[in-house]
Order: sequence, then structure tokens, then C-alpha cells
Amino acid sequence: MNKRLYFLFLGVCAAFVLILIRPVHVLEISFNGYHFLIPITGTLTVSLHYTHSVSLTKVVDVYSVNESGIYAKEERWQDFLAGQPLDGRFEDGYIVKEMNTYLGKEWKYWFIGLNEFRLYVNGELAFRQPEEDGILNMRVREVPAYKVITR
Repeated sequence: MNKRLYFLFLGVCAAFVLILIRPVHVLEISFNGYHFLIPITGTLTVSLHYTHSVSLTKVVDVYSVNESGIYAKEERWQDFLAGQPLDGRFEDGYIVKEMNTYLGKEWKYWFIGLNEFRLYVNGELAFRQPEEDGILNMRVREVPAYKVITR
């Protein structure tokens, strides 16, 4: 009977280890020394709100993120100045351009303190820019499940 219990215990431990090391898809967000992982279970909507450094108006970029990568879905801005598209429809004080562009598994932004970006995932604030310049990096990748659990 003790041998049965021993092998059952070993089996449960082995199953637990396999669960912890199995790969899961995540959206990895990093900015300077900040770093966190968001599990991808289906499709995430990521929106990036910031102040345009030339026009000093609000800009909102919306992305759809799933296991295959990052897709640009919509861009909203309030003025036609440097680096902003010239086409789109008007809605609630914004010019809106809809798109469905695959960007790959990684997307980077360079932000200065003036931009004051905020990153939302599925409508909830996930990260607010500290008062420093830096590169915001969003990346879809696989990690062992324990890395998500321990964060």
C-alpha cells in the first residue's frame, strides 16, 4: 500500500511540474526597468493614450493582440500635424482611422516625458508612463506558465 501511495504522490508531483513548465502565450510589456506579463486567453484589446509631442493633443492607438501577434485596429487623433495620418472620419472630437494591419509579434514606441502615455488592456489601466523618456516595447511570446503565476 505504501508503494501505491508513493507512486501516486510522484505522479501528482510530475503532473504539477508539467503544468508549471508548459508554455503559455503572453503579452510582454516593458518600459525602461519596468516589465510585466499579461496572459493571452483569446484576444486582448490594448489601447495606448498619449499626448502628441508636436500638437499637444490627445492620441489613442488601439491594438488587438492574440497568440499570432499584434494588429493595429484604430488610431484616433485631434489634429493634423507631424506624423499623423491625413485620412479618417470625424467622431466625438477625434479623427478616426480604422485599419486591420498585422504588425508582427513586437511593436515599439519611443516616448518622451511630455507624452504621458497610459496603456490599457481590455479597458483597464495596466501601466502609466513614469516621468522619464524611454522605449515602450510590446511583445507576444511564449513563457513557462510559472512565470505568469509568479508575477
